[in-house]
Amino acid sequence: MPKDELSTATFAIVDVETTGFDPKRDAIVEVACLRMRGGAIVDAFSSLVDPGRPIPAQASAVHGIYEADLRGAPTLARLEPRLRALVRDAVVVAHNARFDVSFLPCISDRPIVCTMRMAKRLVDAPSYRNQDLRKSLRLKVGSEGTRAHRAADDAYVTAALLRELLRRYARGSAPQSISGLIEMIAIPIR
Repeated sequence: MPKDELSTATFAIVDVETTGFDPKRDAIVEVACLRMRGGAIVDAFSSLVDPGRPIPAQASAVHGIYEADLRGAPTLARLEPRLRALVRDAVVVAHNARFDVSFLPCISDRPIVCTMRMAKRLVDAPSYRNQDLRKSLRLKVGSEGTRAHRAADDAYVTAALLRELLRRYARGSAPQSISGLIEMIAIPIR
């Protein structure tokens, strides 16, 4: 377990693009992980992934990744050691974390923060989709973050969103700890 203080926590922001929505039937075609400490990205990793199965046309239409793009790409099994190293001693963060982590069981033993659930508690927004929150909150993201539904770009947007949500969370009276944050996020949304 990482240290419980939010101010000194290391976060591993993950995002995946997949062949579909069912982790039992579908597979990852792209994965990204950003390691963030003190609000700064200290390590970044992104790779296309050979899913070992065809990519349905409707999935390619969303993320723009086609089978030809994946020729020579590594399998997820080959990438798992790098992912485990990036999340070691970190809190895993994802936007709609239930989805991303369901495709990455190799990192599911870490504490997990979902920025979508966090945003629903801290922000009044017309939409809680990652890129929509980027626009409505006017988050500063460099050239990374401009292509929705690409793993690295979405991870950079999630990192910017996490910075803003942590700033808002710190203004409240909730415990300034990872465990306090996770407990707040776990409260059912009405």
